[in-house]
Amino acid sequence: MENEEIVRMPMIGDVAPSFRSITTKGKINFPEDYKGKWVVFFSHPADFTPVCTTEFIALAKRYGEFKEINTELLGLSIDSVHSHLAWVKSIENIDWKGEGKVCVPFPIVADITMNVANAYGMLQSVAKTQTIRAVFIIDPESIVRAILYYPMSTGRNIDEIKRVVLSLQKHDRDNVSTPADWNPGDDVLMGAPLTLEDATDRIKDAGDEIVAYDWYLTAKKDKKDMTEEFKSTKDKIWLEDENGKTIAWIEFPEIEPNVVEVTHTVVGPELRGRGMAGKLTRCMAKKLIAEGKKAKLSCSYAIKWFNENRECEAALLNPDAEYAKVGTPEGMSCKI
Repeated sequence: MENEEIVRMPMIGDVAPSFRSITTKGKINFPEDYKGKWVVFFSHPADFTPVCTTEFIALAKRYGEFKEINTELLGLSIDSVHSHLAWVKSIENIDWKGEGKVCVPFPIVADITMNVANAYGMLQSVAKTQTIRAVFIIDPESIVRAILYYPMSTGRNIDEIKRVVLSLQKHDRDNVSTPADWNPGDDVLMGAPLTLEDATDRIKDAGDEIVAYDWYLTAKKDKKDMTEEFKSTKDKIWLEDENGKTIAWIEFPEIEPNVVEVTHTVVGPELRGRGMAGKLTRCMAKKLIAEGKKAKLSCSYAIKWFNENRECEAALLNPDAEYAKVGTPEGMSCKI
């Protein structure tokens, strides 16, 4: 006990501990290989375990959504890379809840030595050789911004993990905070005034955009989600700026009855890095699935997006079979 080394886990605001490791996608040098991107680095107790399997399926299904917000996923457990690979192959043959099979597109760190698990405080008193369900959200500058810990028996909520990333990105972009139960598009919070004059002005200036509940609690209307402003025709979905200029679009002309070809996805420089291409593609998928149309993919971005969103891909390549599972085209479109 006297010789036991005490390792302090990283705290919020610390630089993420660095490591080199073998993963299911090859060697990585962390966090250097991920500079410029957000990272959700998460541990799981062991391969071939029930809760972990459902988490990996859920994360694989949502992988495209995280990519759209400049976020990479990185898993870890104290298992060999060979065990990881065998488990991934097993996962990809499972049709969980009849929602379709997935591929696992993100890497899993092999940590037989437990060096990485120890550096991140992923080993706790419940088990000496199994990591608990830790989540570290790390920003593009390799700084730990949020830490979530779950017991082995409780599967993680992927919506909450994504919500935390979006909240941090919102704070960095607009210098605001997010209230309890916040989701994108909800009101945000302004910082508390530091002087009596600021507090008085804050209440005086309240109106349609700013709501002062008290001198220290002021909410501000968030900008409208631009997906609400999408325009569409039979073979195109697009977004215009306030001057009527088209700044993002996706095209899918019909090449034969009830078959379209997805040919172009274009996003202007002012919108890049905000997931707009993914939003356009998802909106198009909903439209085509609701209409019972098949799709041929020529656009490289669309091919990549549908590969990461297999439930949409299956519905567009073979809509009749997918409709049979849910009863109606409307039922299928509601799943996206």
